[in-house]
Amino acid sequence: MRVLISGASIAGPVVAYWLARRGFDVTVVERAPTLRKTGGHAVDLFRPAMEISANMGVLPRIEDRATKTTRLSIYHDGARRPIRVDLTKIYRTASDRHVEIMRDDLSEIYYDAGRDDIEYLFGDSITAISPDGDVTFERTPPRKFDVVVGADGLHSNVRRLTFGDDAGITQFLGAYLAVASVPKTLAPEGK
Repeated sequence: MRVLISGASIAGPVVAYWLARRGFDVTVVERAPTLRKTGGHAVDLFRPAMEISANMGVLPRIEDRATKTTRLSIYHDGARRPIRVDLTKIYRTASDRHVEIMRDDLSEIYYDAGRDDIEYLFGDSITAISPDGDVTFERTPPRKFDVVVGADGLHSNVRRLTFGDDAGITQFLGAYLAVASVPKTLAPEGK
């Protein structure tokens, strides 16, 4: 059975790995020209994801690249001091096993786990999917697949091609969130 997965970040390579292990002919298409190395946000893995990673044989690599973040400081305009959050207490209430890793490191580890058994098409994207499995791409010649999996993120191209435009699905909640990695030398109090 031929399976096409759109998206080579986290879910795409993991699904591809397990399908390839079960004998499926798997192709992953990714719009970016290579694996993304943009830093991204930290990803928290708890027991279920850690068990999946262990079964893939990659948990030691994940633990080696863990952020080891144990505390969070939240700074607010006008506050005399930051709010300090002990993340280890929060992690323990959620699961007895936990590791935090940067998104691009996790993506690379999952990609490496199965890349020899999976065809990756980087720098390409799906332009059309027919009900009978014919798929056209921006660059690769058309192919036929038995199954197409969308693992291509929040504004999924596969979802749009299959179900239509996702305009109106999201709703602004009146807040913004920005996350940045800061070298320790720039952190307040050198922490």
